[in-house]
Amino acid sequence: MIYLKRTVALLFAGILLFSCGGENKEKESKEDGVVSDSKSQGATFNLALSENIQGFDPIKVVDGFSFQVLGQIYEGLLKFNEKDLSLEPLIAESWEVSEDGLTYIFKLKKGVYFHDNPCFENGKGRELVASDVKYSLERTCSNVSGNYGYSFFKNSLVGAIAFHDNEDVNEIEGIKIIDDNTIEISLVKPSTNFLNTLAVINTAIVPKEAFENKSDCFIGTGPFKYESHNEKEFKTTLVKNENYHITDKEGKKLPYLDKVVVYYVSNSQEKLEMFQEGKLDVIVDLPSASIKTVVENQISDFEAKPPKYVLGRYPELVTSYLQLNTMVEPLNNVKVRQAIAMCINKTKIVDVVLNGEAYGPANNGIVPPAIKGYDYESIVGLEYNVEKAKQLLAEAGYKNGEGFPTLKLYNAGKESQALRVGLEIQKEFRTSLNINVEIVSVSFAEKIAAEAKGEAHMSIAAWLADFPTPDNFLSIAYGATVPSSMEESSYPNASRYTNKEFDKLYELAVSTMDEGQRNEICLKAEQLMINEAPIVPLWYNENYRLLQSNISGYQPSIMHIQNLIHVKKTPKSENTQDEESK
Repeated sequence: MIYLKRTVALLFAGILLFSCGGENKEKESKEDGVVSDSKSQGATFNLALSENIQGFDPIKVVDGFSFQVLGQIYEGLLKFNEKDLSLEPLIAESWEVSEDGLTYIFKLKKGVYFHDNPCFENGKGRELVASDVKYSLERTCSNVSGNYGYSFFKNSLVGAIAFHDNEDVNEIEGIKIIDDNTIEISLVKPSTNFLNTLAVINTAIVPKEAFENKSDCFIGTGPFKYESHNEKEFKTTLVKNENYHITDKEGKKLPYLDKVVVYYVSNSQEKLEMFQEGKLDVIVDLPSASIKTVVENQISDFEAKPPKYVLGRYPELVTSYLQLNTMVEPLNNVKVRQAIAMCINKTKIVDVVLNGEAYGPANNGIVPPAIKGYDYESIVGLEYNVEKAKQLLAEAGYKNGEGFPTLKLYNAGKESQALRVGLEIQKEFRTSLNINVEIVSVSFAEKIAAEAKGEAHMSIAAWLADFPTPDNFLSIAYGATVPSSMEESSYPNASRYTNKEFDKLYELAVSTMDEGQRNEICLKAEQLMINEAPIVPLWYNENYRLLQSNISGYQPSIMHIQNLIHVKKTPKSENTQDEESK
């Protein structure tokens, strides 16, 4: 791992870099993470994601691909600063919190309009008011299939459970409209993450007219409006919101771009070719092996003045892990799960299978090193120890793997990191424990559905933080989200792990306002969960990005936030002339 990184780093010498967050790598970053600004406006920004989005309803978003697209259309009361992840006002311009931490009063920004759409009178988007906030948050707590948003409010918002579970309850007790620009929200108990939840896509503010009167009517207040989603061409097209409520420092309306086109391309080589042909302005998830090839073969494109391409490398708030369904035999046996965890060579997976495409092997817990102030290294992961794994399997009643059923490992797509890792795990299980693994290749949507409904014995998953706190990663093991029926979705706890002690610690953590105390509680909960292995952390993610040098104002984010309102795109020829004249 270290050798590979040093090799790539040497290739990067003299190349213009941008990076975002993360320990020593921050020192390599160019200030503000962007290339020089440009005066031109009005262009199309083209980017590619590895998977198609799963729909346009914000309350149902459970994947990072959908989040990046829908985040252009919809907005919440608050937002995360894409650079340092601090909370900032968005639709709410200010807020007050009571001394007991149970009551929040939000003042809404005036002059925020929904996108123009035929669902409104005369097709003109109307101004957002407090009743829209009430409607949207109540919709987030509605009993709708696939509603992930409810998990944020279930145990915190006064009246959320009653509203969700009882058809006769027509409104949430804890949400009160003071006037058109003021709304009050009451909590059951203090919550360290309540404000964070108001910045995630699932709690975005939407108009009632769009979601109750029309189908395929995707309207928010964001900088870009939905234009089309073409399944055959694997692309989504968004156009500029001319009535966007944010301006730049000079008072000019944002965004600068006229259009954003998102392509869905799973093949890394195809993405790279599109980028080199100028069909993409940025690649957000290029493997390091491809980066190495590009730099070696086209070093002049990086060293030119101005450079043709800009390259960035940064850790992410993402951990990839093996997910085990703890409700099915024999994975309901903790010794079996521990044996599985201890026969996986994580270092080999990172160095050989992934070819260094990671921050490092996840030898500790599920919380990645990119979470600031959290002592992730103090978590003791289950060591790689094949002999101990064999012993544990024998103690569970499966000596030498005899009588052990075939495990089904679900994988999305035919070309992916997960597939390569799955094949390695399949080989290690067979060689070390005499366990057979069948890899089931399905679409990304089918994999999510199989995980949520308990149909998969195992799968390789990745958790992208909803917000930058350790407890958000621990939410994937919180037992209160596990339904009694295997037919019901158990997202985000798709392993269906339940442990009363863990749940008590988790609940205490999310209600502890002191960050230091909360981190200590999270460490205890995480160690407990890691010991019982409902999931096996595999690697901490790191990413490379290639950016065309005529793009300015683009700020990469370790949480995959795509804030494109300040992005400008200059014609290549104009960009070259401007740079040469300096």
